[in-house]
Amino acid sequence: MIRKIVPLFIFVALVVILGGLAKWRLTDSGNGHHGGRPDKPLAVETAVVKMQPMPVFLQAVGQVQSEHSVQIRPQVSGLLQEVYFAEGDAVKKGQKLFRIDPSQYQTALTAARAEYEYAKEQAKRMKPLAGKEYVTTQEYDNARATVDKAKAALEQAQINLAYTDIRSPIAGRTGSLGAKTGNLVAPGDSAPLVTINQMKPILVQYTIPQQSLSELRRYQAQHSIRIFITHEDGSGNLGEGELVFVDNTVNTDTGTLMLKARVPNAHEQLWPGQYVGVRTRLKVQPDAVVVPQSAIQTGQEGNFVYALEQGKAAIRDVKVDREVNGLAVVSSGLKEGDIVVTRVPRNLRPDVKIVSIAAHTEAQPQP
Repeated sequence: MIRKIVPLFIFVALVVILGGLAKWRLTDSGNGHHGGRPDKPLAVETAVVKMQPMPVFLQAVGQVQSEHSVQIRPQVSGLLQEVYFAEGDAVKKGQKLFRIDPSQYQTALTAARAEYEYAKEQAKRMKPLAGKEYVTTQEYDNARATVDKAKAALEQAQINLAYTDIRSPIAGRTGSLGAKTGNLVAPGDSAPLVTINQMKPILVQYTIPQQSLSELRRYQAQHSIRIFITHEDGSGNLGEGELVFVDNTVNTDTGTLMLKARVPNAHEQLWPGQYVGVRTRLKVQPDAVVVPQSAIQTGQEGNFVYALEQGKAAIRDVKVDREVNGLAVVSSGLKEGDIVVTRVPRNLRPDVKIVSIAAHTEAQPQP
């Protein structure tokens, strides 16, 4: 009997001791102590809410287009004798591009000139004879008509010879060649000899929602609109431009309006066919309330931030108007001078004691 009671007594004693220890730890934790030391505030990264000028943008994705593209085609038939550039070269307006063998056209010009001179002499000889009625008026008129035809044939022969020397009508950059030296070319060929795209300036075409049209027109009248071109993901700076075209019809299928911006493209950083980001700056808001984008949190009821209030974390519901270069423009919920948590740790909750990492670091004793 005694052997059965002793183990039972030991078991009950252990239960009582462990229960007392657990109660002491809970009481101690509730009093804000652990191991005899007060709880330390949670160190967090913070930022001060600022008020500063911020642009109002319409963001879109656009495509680069050449403002002037020309397909170079032969105007006369013949053997392609010379190509004076390499594929992809930049060319100037009036620069020589191709030479078609001119031999047959030089011969035709010589013959046309001889015909013209002969017709002129015939008409000149018949003029006094017509005055004395040695030839009929009809014969003289026919001689004069022959002169006109010969002159027209001479001018056409001169034009045809000039067509053997092909020059660039615009400044731009050449594409791939449609024919190489030694090929026979003709005006009816399906492929052009080369296509030249104007590169400076260049156009960027993009669309905006139809709901933005009235706002766009208002700021367009104020001449405040500027266009900023970025990479497709919104990063980088590929140049600035001006709005030069607003389509006169809304696309009924997409509910969007097409716009075009002209960019100087001095360094040819934009290429026809390239997709880019387009920011249409409508105006600059002088007194925008801004915080780092990392401070904005998203909950079931919308956006919020953790603010530092009297040494504790407090939730502030905010309305984010727009995001620009890592900054969030807040239209309500914050004011200049407020302090918000920019990197929210997982264990941060409302009413938890917090301290800025900068202030926390300053309070530590120097080694």
